[in-house]
Amino acid sequence: MSKELNFIKENPMGFLATVDENGKPRVRAFGIMITEDNRILFGTSNKRRTFSQLKVTPYAEWITKSKNSSTLRVSGNVVIEEDVEIKLNTIENNPTIKNIYAGREDEFEMFYLENIEYDWFEMKITIPIK
Repeated sequence: MSKELNFIKENPMGFLATVDENGKPRVRAFGIMITEDNRILFGTSNKRRTFSQLKVTPYAEWITKSKNSSTLRVSGNVVIEEDVEIKLNTIENNPTIKNIYAGREDEFEMFYLENIEYDWFEMKITIPIK
Protein backbone atom coordinates (compact mmCIF):
# COMPACT_ATOMS: atom_id res chain seq x y z
CA MET A 1 0.00 0.00 0.00
CA SER A 2 1.24 3.46 -0.86
CA LYS A 3 2.43 6.09 1.59
CA GLU A 4 -0.65 8.17 0.72
CA LEU A 5 -3.18 5.41 1.36
CA ASN A 6 -1.51 4.52 4.66
CA PHE A 7 -1.70 8.18 5.69
CA ILE A 8 -5.38 8.34 4.74
CA LYS A 9 -6.17 5.14 6.68
CA GLU A 10 -4.54 6.71 9.74
CA ASN A 11 -6.39 10.03 9.18
CA PRO A 12 -9.79 9.22 7.62
CA MET A 13 -11.52 12.45 8.67
CA GLY A 14 -10.88 15.53 6.59
CA PHE A 15 -12.54 18.23 4.53
CA LEU A 16 -14.11 17.92 1.07
CA ALA A 17 -14.18 20.88 -1.31
CA THR A 18 -16.70 21.25 -4.13
CA VAL A 19 -17.89 24.13 -6.29
CA ASP A 20 -21.42 25.50 -5.75
CA GLU A 21 -23.91 26.72 -8.36
CA ASN A 22 -22.39 30.23 -8.19
CA GLY A 23 -18.86 29.01 -8.82
CA LYS A 24 -17.81 29.48 -5.20
CA PRO A 25 -15.91 26.88 -3.20
CA ARG A 26 -17.75 24.96 -0.51
CA VAL A 27 -15.86 22.96 2.09
CA ARG A 28 -17.29 20.59 4.65
CA ALA A 29 -16.04 17.94 7.08
CA PHE A 30 -16.07 14.57 5.39
CA GLY A 31 -14.83 11.10 6.29
CA ILE A 32 -13.69 8.56 3.74
CA MET A 33 -13.30 4.81 3.37
CA ILE A 34 -10.70 2.83 1.47
CA THR A 35 -11.97 -0.22 -0.38
CA GLU A 36 -10.22 -3.57 -0.67
CA ASP A 37 -9.02 -2.55 -4.13
CA ASN A 38 -7.58 0.70 -2.65
CA ARG A 39 -10.17 3.11 -4.00
CA ILE A 40 -10.87 6.17 -1.84
CA LEU A 41 -14.64 6.12 -1.38
CA PHE A 42 -17.00 8.83 -0.13
CA GLY A 43 -20.66 8.61 0.83
CA THR A 44 -23.42 11.23 1.03
CA SER A 45 -27.14 11.73 0.55
CA ASN A 46 -28.51 12.43 -2.90
CA LYS A 47 -30.64 15.10 -1.19
CA ARG A 48 -27.62 17.14 -0.10
CA ARG A 49 -26.11 20.01 -2.05
CA THR A 50 -22.77 18.20 -1.96
CA PHE A 51 -24.13 15.54 -4.30
CA SER A 52 -25.80 17.96 -6.71
CA GLN A 53 -22.62 20.08 -6.82
CA LEU A 54 -20.55 17.02 -7.70
CA LYS A 55 -22.93 16.10 -10.50
CA VAL A 56 -22.63 19.59 -12.04
CA THR A 57 -18.87 19.95 -11.47
CA PRO A 58 -17.44 16.43 -11.13
CA TYR A 59 -14.14 17.43 -9.58
CA ALA A 60 -13.30 17.56 -5.87
CA GLU A 61 -10.48 17.91 -3.39
CA TRP A 62 -10.27 16.32 0.02
CA ILE A 63 -7.65 17.18 2.62
CA THR A 64 -6.68 15.52 5.87
CA LYS A 65 -4.18 16.35 8.60
CA SER A 66 -2.21 14.18 11.01
CA LYS A 67 -1.58 14.92 14.67
CA ASN A 68 1.84 16.34 13.78
CA SER A 69 0.19 18.69 11.22
CA SER A 70 1.36 16.91 8.07
CA THR A 71 -1.35 17.34 5.47
CA LEU A 72 -2.30 15.46 2.35
CA ARG A 73 -4.57 16.90 -0.33
CA VAL A 74 -6.25 14.42 -2.67
CA SER A 75 -7.87 15.75 -5.84
CA GLY A 76 -9.43 14.16 -8.88
CA ASN A 77 -12.39 13.58 -11.11
CA VAL A 78 -15.56 12.41 -9.35
CA VAL A 79 -17.10 9.10 -10.41
CA ILE A 80 -20.51 8.15 -8.99
CA GLU A 81 -20.49 4.54 -7.77
CA GLU A 82 -23.28 2.68 -9.58
CA ASP A 83 -22.80 -0.73 -7.93
CA VAL A 84 -25.80 -1.16 -5.59
CA GLU A 85 -24.10 -4.06 -3.78
CA ILE A 86 -21.18 -1.83 -2.75
CA LYS A 87 -23.62 0.75 -1.38
CA LEU A 88 -25.68 -1.84 0.53
CA ASN A 89 -22.55 -3.53 1.93
CA THR A 90 -21.21 -0.16 3.05
CA ILE A 91 -24.45 0.64 4.87
CA GLU A 92 -24.53 -2.79 6.50
CA ASN A 93 -20.87 -2.83 7.59
CA ASN A 94 -20.40 0.76 8.74
CA PRO A 95 -22.29 1.50 12.00
CA THR A 96 -22.28 5.28 11.48
CA ILE A 97 -23.63 5.05 7.94
CA LYS A 98 -26.09 2.33 8.96
CA ASN A 99 -27.43 4.58 11.71
CA ILE A 100 -28.08 7.35 9.17
CA TYR A 101 -29.27 5.41 6.10
CA ALA A 102 -30.90 2.18 7.32
CA GLY A 103 -34.37 2.26 5.79
CA ARG A 104 -33.32 5.12 3.49
CA GLU A 105 -30.91 3.18 1.27
CA ASP A 106 -32.26 4.90 -1.86
CA GLU A 107 -30.86 8.23 -0.58
CA PHE A 108 -27.33 6.93 -0.06
CA GLU A 109 -24.84 7.71 -2.83
CA MET A 110 -21.20 6.86 -3.06
CA PHE A 111 -18.47 8.33 -5.20
CA TYR A 112 -14.75 8.01 -5.67
CA LEU A 113 -11.99 9.97 -7.34
CA GLU A 114 -10.04 8.94 -10.40
CA ASN A 115 -7.02 10.56 -12.02
CA ILE A 116 -5.95 11.32 -8.46
CA GLU A 117 -3.25 13.81 -7.64
CA TYR A 118 -1.68 13.90 -4.19
CA ASP A 119 -0.16 17.02 -2.69
CA TRP A 120 1.81 16.78 0.58
CA PHE A 121 2.56 19.56 3.00
CA GLU A 122 4.86 18.90 5.95
CA MET A 123 4.62 21.60 8.59
CA LYS A 124 8.02 22.02 10.16
CA ILE A 125 8.27 24.67 12.82
CA THR A 126 11.77 25.81 13.46
CA ILE A 127 12.71 28.26 16.16
CA PRO A 128 15.88 30.24 15.55
CA ILE A 129 18.62 29.62 18.10
CA LYS A 130 20.18 32.80 19.48
